[in-house]
Amino acid sequence: MKTWLVRDARAHLGDVMDAALAGEPQRVARRGREAVVVVSEAEWERAREGSPTRSFEEHLRCFPLSHDEWLEVAPGPIPLRSKPLFGE
Repeated sequence: MKTWLVRDARAHLGDVMDAALAGEPQRVARRGREAVVVVSEAEWERAREGSPTRSFEEHLRCFPLSHDEWLEVAPGPIPLRSKPLFGE
């Protein structure tokens, strides 16, 4: 990933965008510190698919396991303690 200074990124915005569209994210640094990454719209959408901004329903619809598969790997119930935590 190439890193640009802000002034250089401004001067070469077309090059920054062309590289991002070609699938190579471009980092832009401000005052010597990494500030932003420029990516293509398609890459941004792919990244957003796993974003927590989805509703709970949308998240469940994208769950990778079927109900039966989940039952095979789901943790079982937590057993209750037979002794009290503190000696009573």
